[in-house]
Amino acid sequence: MKKVYLAIIVISCFLVSCSKEDSIVVDTNYHLSCSIDGVAMTFNVNSGAVEINDNGNWLLGMGGINADSANAATLAIGVYATQPGMKVPAGSYTDNGTSFQLISTFSDVYNQVDYNAGQEIYDIAQDAGATIANHLQVQVTELTDKIVRGKLSGDYYEASEIEGSIKRITNGEFYLLIQQ
Repeated sequence: MKKVYLAIIVISCFLVSCSKEDSIVVDTNYHLSCSIDGVAMTFNVNSGAVEINDNGNWLLGMGGINADSANAATLAIGVYATQPGMKVPAGSYTDNGTSFQLISTFSDVYNQVDYNAGQEIYDIAQDAGATIANHLQVQVTELTDKIVRGKLSGDYYEASEIEGSIKRITNGEFYLLIQQ
């Protein structure tokens, strides 16, 4: 279910960004960037954010693509309110939250592999008795009806396998336009 929401977030961000490209003023300061295993990456192609109300359940989603090519990588982050009617406010979120849950995917399209982080990975680790060294953390420092700004970091696990290879995301920053 959560992966469906994340897919909706990513698709919504990209489609809305593309469809409104000519009608909005582009702020060159908008960005989604991080280091993945120490390598700096930006996901500024069709980057954006959305707030989705699905029958009273709110989700704040952010995402972007790192290049305008068929082999581009994507990064998507979602903060999901578990209580109906509660919008996602500015604040700090971790992968073991109760009122708000995180879901995030880094898709390496070139190598055809997805790396996941968030509540689902935390639950898998708990069930397996494994320890996550660097929990997914998202800090939303500013949230208005127009923009979302913040930071992110954490370990992403290949194919949601807690024993799989890990991509470590550090120095994550986002300042994104919320698509209307």
